[in-house]
Amino acid sequence: MEMNRKILAFLFTIVLFNFIGLTLLITVQAYIVREYNTTALAVSLLTVFYAVFQFLAAPFLGRISDRYGRRPVLLVCLLGSSIGYFIFGIGGALWVLYLSRIIDGFTGGNVSVTTAIVSDISPAKDRTKNLGVIGAAFGLGFIIGPVIGGFLGQISLTAPAYAAGIFSLAAAIVGFFILPESLLKENRISDKIELKDLNPFASIGKFLTRSMLGILLIIFIIVNFTFNGFTITFPVFVIDKFTINPLNIGGLLFVSGIVIAIVQGGLIGKLAKKFGDKKLLTSGTLILISGLLFSFANNFWMLYPILAVISLGVGLISPTLNSQISKIVLPHEIGEVFGVSTALNSLTTIFGPLIAGILFDRIQPNAPYLGGAILLLIVLLLLMQYKPVLATKI
Repeated sequence: MEMNRKILAFLFTIVLFNFIGLTLLITVQAYIVREYNTTALAVSLLTVFYAVFQFLAAPFLGRISDRYGRRPVLLVCLLGSSIGYFIFGIGGALWVLYLSRIIDGFTGGNVSVTTAIVSDISPAKDRTKNLGVIGAAFGLGFIIGPVIGGFLGQISLTAPAYAAGIFSLAAAIVGFFILPESLLKENRISDKIELKDLNPFASIGKFLTRSMLGILLIIFIIVNFTFNGFTITFPVFVIDKFTINPLNIGGLLFVSGIVIAIVQGGLIGKLAKKFGDKKLLTSGTLILISGLLFSFANNFWMLYPILAVISLGVGLISPTLNSQISKIVLPHEIGEVFGVSTALNSLTTIFGPLIAGILFDRIQPNAPYLGGAILLLIVLLLLMQYKPVLATKI
């Protein structure tokens, strides 16, 4: 038990470093790209290349971790992220920047493998709580990263990229010495890794066609599609409506990060034990819908509680959904299924902002949020059909 706590603490640090690194890069990447190309598309392609190659690789990395163990895959992913960040810092040409994001995307199994490790070491009754602790690292990274990135960016535009590389490299080195293997040999798949395993659609299709798991994955797609579309267009909506400065945007992100950290870091475990996963998923969805419906406030100060409500909804849904996904598959499938969820999230990272941007520009600014709220009604209908897996049956 004590060893599991140490592993959980280390995994929390890895995810924290991962999101700090990501947000460090976000603070300066637009400025660096504009040295070579001033179009918005050139900047957007950084995210597109990362997401596409993460989509292609994540299920395969998950399957490798089911075959050979989590530890080696996680260490390779951390090293890949480190190399990608360092290449971005070196730069020199636009294609070099894109190459750096491709490398990071192709080895972008940090979070999915970490989630699989937490599932390996956590009893079913504690899984939602422990996954919430890991999720809290996302909230803290969202707070710390932009602050460090903004400070380092004043020294040099490339300094945040090098700092992100150092964070990932440090995590890999420390992990090499202290991280044990979490997947027991009897829980590993015995099949050899074949060329067909490189096809992400095969893994996605395999899991989507299972009735209850398919429902969970569709919910995952809808929630992430909606939230990714919101996060990209909301700053534009706020800037256009209230003519605010970056400090105000930072304040909104700070509130969001704090709420997610509190909910996932402390509350989610107690709530899961008291109400159960299905009620948490339903409540989180209703809260998220209400936040989206009121997101087009007339006064700027109202955005702080509204964003807190939206973050509360996401904070309840995310770890609970991952917990249920981990409980509904066999132990030797956990790595692959979280690879699939990472791949699906990559798709929503591409298409969520794309569709939301079109709705924002062509219909009206609040259309993405009204549309997201309508989509989330489908989640409520799916939850009515979903029968949660009981921990006693795992």
